[in-house]
Amino acid sequence: MNFNEYARNISRRDFIFNTGMTTLMIFGGFACATTDSRQAGQSTASRESEQRDKSADNIFLINLVVTKNERVLVFTDDYKPEVANEAEYVAKRGNKYCAITFHKYPNTGMSGAEPPKNLWEMAFGKDVVKEIENKKLMKKVLDKNISPEELQNVYEIVKENKKEVINAVIALAWYSTSHTSFRRLLTDAAGVRYASMPGFAPRMWQTAMSANWEEVDRRTLSLRDKLIGAVSARARTPKGTDIVFDLKGREWFANTSLINQPGSWGNLPAGELAIPPIEDKTTGKMVIEAIRGAQGQAVFEIQNGKVIKINGDFGYTSFFETNFQKYPLARYICEFGIGTNEKAKTGTTMLELEKILGTIHIALGDNIGFGGKIQVPFHIDILFENPTVVFTFSDGRTLQILQDGKVLW
Repeated sequence: MNFNEYARNISRRDFIFNTGMTTLMIFGGFACATTDSRQAGQSTASRESEQRDKSADNIFLINLVVTKNERVLVFTDDYKPEVANEAEYVAKRGNKYCAITFHKYPNTGMSGAEPPKNLWEMAFGKDVVKEIENKKLMKKVLDKNISPEELQNVYEIVKENKKEVINAVIALAWYSTSHTSFRRLLTDAAGVRYASMPGFAPRMWQTAMSANWEEVDRRTLSLRDKLIGAVSARARTPKGTDIVFDLKGREWFANTSLINQPGSWGNLPAGELAIPPIEDKTTGKMVIEAIRGAQGQAVFEIQNGKVIKINGDFGYTSFFETNFQKYPLARYICEFGIGTNEKAKTGTTMLELEKILGTIHIALGDNIGFGGKIQVPFHIDILFENPTVVFTFSDGRTLQILQDGKVLW
């Protein structure tokens, strides 16, 4: 199915799941303009090609700010050929700005799984990986069966040998590597700049990736500054979602697009402000509608930070219940996020959807990578449109930032 056919067949409420540490993608409707003029079509194709080139170049020039003598690893997996093709294209564009290493590996089948050993060797250097193996820790870290003390030993090995490590990463694989020891060791121990682009779709070059990054940064940081010190937040939607988060002591993660400082990392396309709520304090309910035109609705009841009951069926109720049985920690609310990218549109994947200005997203599962305490091979983001969001501060002051999806800040 070509893209225009795909676009016309997407329903107003559409979800796509990937197994493992899963991303829940909710698609909204969008329209594709058509024309009978071949000349106009060619002109459109030319403009799109130019925008693609510009957006890809900006990854190196604006987002990562690479220098000629730096080494950059661009990697992908084989899950979707069109995504792998975009990764290879980005690598080729980068050759004029820095030294590029490109690698494609068999997909892991789940987001959050550690990438294969050969990618570790390309990123950290063979000698570093060999030293980790000599300590009998490599298999443990790859299997996500490593203790905090053992991981600290790996951290020290990487830190002592960081001159051998790559300078920057563009992770354009379908399955996310954000919530992995691979990413955390690169950024935290070696100071690598890390652009994470899981679930990328070519259309994003024209939408979210075409954003004015200075404006996205300004808007995201401005909101972060307004929300510093908020102790709680309440989010409601017209469909019935009503949920309260305890934010005491937690810090905001601003995905601003500027991944230009040692150890910085984030999504591209960027445009999100997120926080890990206190794990056992979230209360309320999330209302999720049926998918692919089916009838039905599910209500997730939340107490003490976790989903205690699901009422109704929206097409994937059994999926959640099965995974909650398999991964008890997956029941916990782990993230509350706010979209800040004015160019992000519906119709692609959660990588872009969660960045849409005027929306919020709530996640279940792993959050240890950005300030939380939950470590589990499972992460689901759920998008909510037209939200009303109010924050409360310790002095009793309140701040409303969204009213039925309208931006108030």
